Amino acid sequence: MSLIDAHLHLQDSRLAPELEGIVAQMRESGISRWMVNGTSPDDWSEVAAIAAANPQATAGYGLHPWKVNGHGMAGVEKLESFLVEDPGAFVGEIGLDKWIRDHDIDLQKACFLRQIEIANLHGRSTAIHCLQSWGHLQECLREVPPSKPFLLHSFGGPREMIGDFLEQGAYFSISGYFFRPDKTGKLSVFDDIPMDRILLETDAPDMLPPDNMVKVALGDGVNHPVNLVRVYEAYAAHISRPIDWVIDQMAENFGNWYQAKARSIADERSAIE
Repeated sequence: MSLIDAHLHLQDSRLAPELEGIVAQMRESGISRWMVNGTSPDDWSEVAAIAAANPQATAGYGLHPWKVNGHGMAGVEKLESFLVEDPGAFVGEIGLDKWIRDHDIDLQKACFLRQIEIANLHGRSTAIHCLQSWGHLQECLREVPPSKPFLLHSFGGPREMIGDFLEQGAYFSISGYFFRPDKTGKLSVFDDIPMDRILLETDAPDMLPPDNMVKVALGDGVNHPVNLVRVYEAYAAHISRPIDWVIDQMAENFGNWYQAKARSIADERSAIE
């Protein structure tokens, strides 16, 4: 197998004590590409080190909305130096979040827009987080349209916004968490998304899938990256397609998202139609 984890956080302190073994298990399980998302300047160097040590890993650098209050725009302005140093890196995880306590949505929007500008300047794909801020996100993407396709990771947004996001160049990723029995409504939203715009992820060590999908357990609710194997299997069953078809489709989708050729919104609309 050749599986792609479109979004995870190998640098997370919950994985660090077992990282060497986790990486070995990922390789043994056929996980051939790992998109390792940074969350702030505090962990970008760790992300860079993981990518340097593992050819399967691709680094992402971004100021996560949960870290905006602590870093502000000063954290964003450190982003360019990491992108210059790593021409293969993407920009992520960035985004907007009104779910967290003491959020400052105006500061989040300013940091998000600046990071999109930087991604555009350096020709990088982006990975976007959004919770309870979908209208704000839509406005931001219209104000500063990404020049390359972007990933709405673990998409939990409204069904009625899918069309607009598609026209703006979005890809949408599914994590194992959406296969929980109480998340069937969220999972059904993906049925309205073209299969060529979907990616699969773990968001490890977060978004733990239901017990029946846990291939490797780490305890204390920590999601092991090898559980990606079960995400692929569950998605194949959900869409009634062979696993080999899913593997091939995800590889094609990944190639079209990551470092894809810049497209205008008009081009994207034509492709959809």
